Amino acid sequence: MAITIDEKGMIKIPEKIREELCLKAGETFELRTEGKKITLLPSIKPEEFIARMEGKLKSGKKTISPDEIKGIWKMR
Repeated sequence: MAITIDEKGMIKIPEKIREELCLKAGETFELRTEGKKITLLPSIKPEEFIARMEGKLKSGKKTISPDEIKGIWKMR
């Protein structure tokens, strides 16, 4: 998916992605770079993230459990 940086250096996260990840206006993120890769991480407590994402992330037919999300969060 291609997005464009505007003249102020801002990007818009597509609505579909915002809905899938339960992102809301005004939320803050941690910005990380690695080489030419940019990563945005929500600036929320792991427990809040897990509660918001429970039942939303899927890998094939299996839903990711809160414990699996906790493991992913700890790898940050």
